[in-house]
Amino acid sequence: MTDKPSILIVDDEHNIRVALARWFTLHGFEVEQAIDGIDAIEKFEAGRFDVITMDLEMPRMGGLDALKEIRSRDKDIPVLVVTGFSVDTAVALQHGAHRVLIKPLHLRELEAEVRQAMHDSAG
Repeated sequence: MTDKPSILIVDDEHNIRVALARWFTLHGFEVEQAIDGIDAIEKFEAGRFDVITMDLEMPRMGGLDALKEIRSRDKDIPVLVVTGFSVDTAVALQHGAHRVLIKPLHLRELEAEVRQAMHDSAG
């Protein structure tokens, strides 16, 4: 068993997923990746995560539908939506996103938001 925080990174863009996974691994996280909402739900059900980052625009199942599905199973896990579309902000928050962050985003900023979300959910 590890004391490292665990994160599920959900994004259909390979380069973004790999960059985020590399960053969070180097900064002490156990990292799992999902390529879309369906993959995210399957990995969420199979594992235990402290936090999720979720893109919205993805094939097969988008992030909003995945967020709704995850919220129906777990009301407390922080889900940070990371999107390039600011118009999605209010809708994502209405469906249980902890925060909505707009791309492009500096990795340090994202890590700070992730750590704050985990802190908020622990308290």
